[in-house]
Amino acid sequence: MIYWLNGAYGVGKTTVAEALQPLLRNAHIFDPEMVGNGIRDNYPDSLFCETYEEYPIWLETNYKLLKDLYERYDGDIIAPMTLLQESSYTAIIGRLLGDGIPARYIYLDADEATLKHRMIDSGREEPDSWCVRHIPACLDAQAADTRAVHIDTVGRTPQELAALIAALPSK
Repeated sequence: MIYWLNGAYGVGKTTVAEALQPLLRNAHIFDPEMVGNGIRDNYPDSLFCETYEEYPIWLETNYKLLKDLYERYDGDIIAPMTLLQESSYTAIIGRLLGDGIPARYIYLDADEATLKHRMIDSGREEPDSWCVRHIPACLDAQAADTRAVHIDTVGRTPQELAALIAALPSK
């Protein structure tokens, strides 16, 4: 199974992925952000995109890497990464599902106050950081997403969230 953990920047996707990993069968954490860093770092400044989703090659590369991992790796795969555009879901997760690859799409929900607390009050981000400025776009995407299993993160520990995800029924 591939588990794609979506949610706002700072919601705790990576922390939940790390808590989920030992609860699944031989799970591997795949980091789509590393793919994005490699792409962005190798493009000239004139082709800079605000988000990785704007690079068509990022979408294609993540799809191909996840498909290859699924076909060659004997275990579950966890991919923690924010997707704001529905077209990104279609380009990666929709294609995997269309190929018959089992993928669980999970949205870790939070409200604006919680996100700001997790990022600013914890000292991880400055109040004017890119992640904080993009909270409204993340909340809009969260509200609009009807394909994911939504899990409210407010007041829950990463371990509680991981246990909820691991207990989701198979499709």
